[in-house]
Amino acid sequence: MGPELTETQVLHLWETGAGHAPPARALLLAETVAPPGEDVGDLPLSELNALLLDLREGSFGAALPCAADCPNCDEPLEVTVTADELRAPGRRNIPGPSRAPLTLRAEGYEVVYRPLTGRDLLAIDPASPEARRVLLSRCVLASEPGGDPLPEKVLERIAQRLADVDPGADTVLSLACPYCRHPWAAALDVAAYLWAEVEGCARRLLHEVHTLARVYGWSESEVLAVSPARRRFYLEATAG
Repeated sequence: MGPELTETQVLHLWETGAGHAPPARALLLAETVAPPGEDVGDLPLSELNALLLDLREGSFGAALPCAADCPNCDEPLEVTVTADELRAPGRRNIPGPSRAPLTLRAEGYEVVYRPLTGRDLLAIDPASPEARRVLLSRCVLASEPGGDPLPEKVLERIAQRLADVDPGADTVLSLACPYCRHPWAAALDVAAYLWAEVEGCARRLLHEVHTLARVYGWSESEVLAVSPARRRFYLEATAG
């Protein structure tokens, strides 16, 4: 079980991350549970996701309700997965071999590369037609022969290896439609899922602060100092 966000932390995260792009929000969330001195921007994506799953489990529980539409028959489905199901096997904030540089020999090139990190996602413009090439190029630490940009075929070979190099970088659900039996894989963005919950929690807290401040004249800190159970009573009293 990961650490639980306090109400004050939820409000701070929401306020700080509201104007940022999704990759920056992911790093902001991960920083709250990272070991002291750890630069989360340089973590392989599987380790970044592990931190986010720990934070989600500690703050909102291990079960993640999800909704999806069958791509074959369009039936809406509701499924629930657990944080452990989304973690890479054996990975729970444990640094692994995914941090070590790797070597690829292809198309006459010898390339030293590394897994993708959160900082890589933060550095690209996802709307750019060159986004994929720029992202894969950031993985390259050295190449022989050097000089010219690597051919597309070499970058694609790196892309094919990344999933094996850093399992857990992509969180994917294996789904099957109970109506038409169609199987498919659906990606789940852990950072976006967690951010939506943080945002929802922050807005609920601010609504409570607004209501109780208006009725009782309390400050935000005074409202948050009241336990959630007692706060619910006061909110019910104001509604009555």
